Amino acid sequence: MSVSLNAQTSKRIEILNADNSFADANKHPDYWRLIGNVSFKHNNAVMYCDSAYHYPNKDKMEAFGEITITQGDTLMITGESLTYFGSENKIQIEGNVLLVDKYMSLETHQIFYNLKSNIATYPFAGKIIDNEKTINSKKGEYHSNNHYFIFRDSVSVIAKDYNIITDNMHYNSNSEITYFFGPSHIISENKTIYCENGWYNTKTNISQFSKNAYISNKEHLLKGDSLYYNKSLGYANAVKNVEVIDTAENIAVFGDFAEYFEKKELIEITGTPLLQMLFKEDTLFMNAEKFVSYQKVGAKRILAYNKVKFFREDLQGKCDSLSYSFSDSILEMFNHPIIWSDGFQITADSLQFLIKKGNIKAMLLKSSPMVISQEDSLDYNQIRGRHMTAYFIDNRINSMDVEGNGQSIFIVADERTNDKIGLNYTECSNLTLYFKENKLDMVNYEIRPNSITIPYQDLEEKNRFLEGFKWRGVEQPKTKEDIFIE
Repeated sequence: MSVSLNAQTSKRIEILNADNSFADANKHPDYWRLIGNVSFKHNNAVMYCDSAYHYPNKDKMEAFGEITITQGDTLMITGESLTYFGSENKIQIEGNVLLVDKYMSLETHQIFYNLKSNIATYPFAGKIIDNEKTINSKKGEYHSNNHYFIFRDSVSVIAKDYNIITDNMHYNSNSEITYFFGPSHIISENKTIYCENGWYNTKTNISQFSKNAYISNKEHLLKGDSLYYNKSLGYANAVKNVEVIDTAENIAVFGDFAEYFEKKELIEITGTPLLQMLFKEDTLFMNAEKFVSYQKVGAKRILAYNKVKFFREDLQGKCDSLSYSFSDSILEMFNHPIIWSDGFQITADSLQFLIKKGNIKAMLLKSSPMVISQEDSLDYNQIRGRHMTAYFIDNRINSMDVEGNGQSIFIVADERTNDKIGLNYTECSNLTLYFKENKLDMVNYEIRPNSITIPYQDLEEKNRFLEGFKWRGVEQPKTKEDIFIE
């Protein structure tokens, strides 16, 4: 039997077909029973079922068994039971519900769908299958007009090469752009991205993250107020309040801008950058115009370029450029480097530090090395040679070897009065200096030295200094804030 009831207006439900229909004014005066191949229509949606109750006065349908709803050629919903309120354009469908459009499919237990706004909500756990990814959430909302999802509570995305874990996520299945609101993790094989606000375009592999955003792998973390990431190019940048943290080496670099080149395995940090290196009992602070962190396993190193200055309570330094290799724990300074340590000014064409377990073990001074300590405003103790090697205990100079063309000037003082009585000039090819309580304690000349002491009252200005002498005490950083002063 085919019937059409209340078809005079499209604002009411239109019955398209029912094999049998029953009306009983005594038993169920409020509804008609429709059985067998039932189909009905309202506005632009057609609904199919095995049987139904039609409440014409309420413009309501209750349907059962293999429910199917089609809306044009763009959307289909199936389930086991249906309640439809025609005057409100609202559908409630339950039991193994499946919603399918041209971009994705949604599986859940219950869906509320509004035919006028084309918005579907599901209050129970749902699963979205979209191309090569699956999206799960405890509840959500779907706007079929613009293919826009809102996922809430225990949201997870499982894709081919990444997973997402969050509690509040929006997604457009047409553009394939994901939007994050609240704590969110994007996890891939070799890195994790975290943010509390941002978006990710899975078509272009371009993303933008903010609010406590960071990118991390096993050893490094890149953080900033705003993070941009292009997965296809393997490129990321961070803007404002940038942090690059090497958890394995206890090193952190801060700045205003950073770039991450994934394929080259390096990060560049600029914008008044500050490096912090944790030693056993102290922290070294360093500033330069740019820091470059190479992260390749077996070749890890940090480079600092242009106007490098650093400060630690017992060690300060300055140079044009610097490198630190993690594989051999060698820190090297280039282009007029200078070190200040416990009252000593140390210079050379290049300086190398050997660092072991956060402690300085040795320092190599290559080409034109000189060590100067200030006696007072007039006089300076000085040592120079072809090469020097300083050895440290507890990060303080313990001894120093001078090899080749060794020369020294020391002020001689009266042991009782401490008055100056002379200036000693010594030449010796090789010599060793020993330090005690941060002061020079003894000098050992390996070959008989050529030595002369000039009485202090006979001292001429030209004899006060070795060749290449230059006192640079005004350049020494006295605090960590001084490393930012040119």
